[in-house]
Amino acid sequence: MERSALKIALDNIVLGSKFTKAASEFKERAPGRNALVLGGTGEVGREVIKHLMASDAFDKVTVFTRRPIEYTGAHAEKLVQKPVDFENTEQLERDFAGHSHAFCCLGTPRGRSGIDTYYKVDHDYVVNSAKACKTANVEHYSICTTSGADKNSMFSYMKAKGQAEDEIQNMGFPRVSIFRPAMLLCDSDDARLLEKTVMYPVRFLNKLIPGVLAIPTSTVAWAMVSNAFAAPKKTPLTEAFGNTDMHKVFVEAQKK
Repeated sequence: MERSALKIALDNIVLGSKFTKAASEFKERAPGRNALVLGGTGEVGREVIKHLMASDAFDKVTVFTRRPIEYTGAHAEKLVQKPVDFENTEQLERDFAGHSHAFCCLGTPRGRSGIDTYYKVDHDYVVNSAKACKTANVEHYSICTTSGADKNSMFSYMKAKGQAEDEIQNMGFPRVSIFRPAMLLCDSDDARLLEKTVMYPVRFLNKLIPGVLAIPTSTVAWAMVSNAFAAPKKTPLTEAFGNTDMHKVFVEAQKK
């Protein structure tokens, strides 16, 4: 059964003057760059698409997805959609060629699938696509994993994420940026009743101690995209950002 198109619009997006300035400077400093997005129909991925499109910093934004996207917003002519098979590495290499930046937001929600399924997505598909990105000479690989990711963790979810991180860091990319959010705050239409119920106290606590227990998916995306605009002081470079890091940089950027 064919899935309905995911609708993405630039509604209620908060960029800030520092974001738009950085995007403009990046475009001038590094013209002709193209970005690719993996996991673009997930909660973080769709926000990454929004921020990439709103920034107008890249000549092309290619979303590799199994679900069609219906985008309404600025610079729609720059958005390209391509079907993806994460087990066909050779095809991935061909499709990824010509892209300078990769944003990986692949992941399976805990509790919705078995161990084998989410390991295949959160580790195998992530690593396969990263290898293809390296072969395609992607300059900057950004990935959203999770707080507590550790290849030696006793918890399978954290372990899968940590193993993927470790392998990607050793692939030889000029720049790797890892984003490790805690609980994600979003208004998902796919959220189950229990998940929505749990979110109420989390949102309340997050207002009392912002940036510690949870973080909005829009803030994670803002951090990932804005970070891509910054010129690295050195290469190769591997950097990691936790929940409080992303929250802090977003809040500071909104100050006038």
